[in-house]
Amino acid sequence: MIFIKFELMEAIQNNKKLYLAKQKSIRLYESNLREFITTSHHFTPFIIFIPVCLYFIGETIYFISNGGLEEPLFIIPLALVAICIWTLMEYFIHRFIFHFQAKSKFMEQMLYLIHWAHHDYPDDTKRLVVPPIVTIPGGFLLYGLSYLILGREYSAPFFSALLTAYLIYDWCHFASHHLNYKNKLFQMMKKHHLRHHFQDTDNAFGFTTDLWDRLFNTMTKKQN
Repeated sequence: MIFIKFELMEAIQNNKKLYLAKQKSIRLYESNLREFITTSHHFTPFIIFIPVCLYFIGETIYFISNGGLEEPLFIIPLALVAICIWTLMEYFIHRFIFHFQAKSKFMEQMLYLIHWAHHDYPDDTKRLVVPPIVTIPGGFLLYGLSYLILGREYSAPFFSALLTAYLIYDWCHFASHHLNYKNKLFQMMKKHHLRHHFQDTDNAFGFTTDLWDRLFNTMTKKQN
C-alpha cells in the first residue's frame, strides 16, 4: 500500500480492547522506508538536537565575549520567554492540531499517524517522539522565525533555550510512559498526562505544565 493500512486502523478503533490487549505496537506502512521515516527511537531527538543546542550556546558565549550582545543579562529573561513559548506551543499543537476533528479520510490517516497511534499504543517507544522528518524542518522554521525577529545575536540564546525546553519535554514524555521518577514535579506531570490518555482525551493537553490547561479551562473534571 502507498499509504497507511487504513482498514487496519478502522479495525483497531472498532475493537480496541480486544486488539490492544494483544499488541503493544503497530506497523502502519507496508513500505519499510515509510515505516522507518515515520517512527523514531526516543533517543533520536537528543542525538540530533543536543549538538545543535550546544552550538547555539557556544555562539551565545562568543557574542558575549566579543561584545556582540549589547545587553548580556537580557539573555536570562529571553531564555525564560523561550521556555514559556515552548510550553504554549506544546499546548496549542496538541490541542488544535493533534486533536483536530478530521473531515476526510486522508486527514484522519495523517492525524492517526502523528498522534492517535500513540493514544492507541501509549507504550510504543517508536511513536513516543515526533520523527526527524518533522522535527528537523520544524527546527529550521523556528530558528528562521527567531532570527528574523531577534537577529543573529539574540536568536542564539533564545533558540538554545527553546530546544532545551523541547528536549526536557521529550524525555519527560517518554519517562511518563516508561519510568517512574519519585520527583514530585515529575509525578504531577505524569498524572496530568495519563489523565489525558486514560480518563479524558478532550482535556489536559499540556504536559510540561498544566498552566495553559488551567487558563483555557481544559483541566479534566476531577482536577477542576
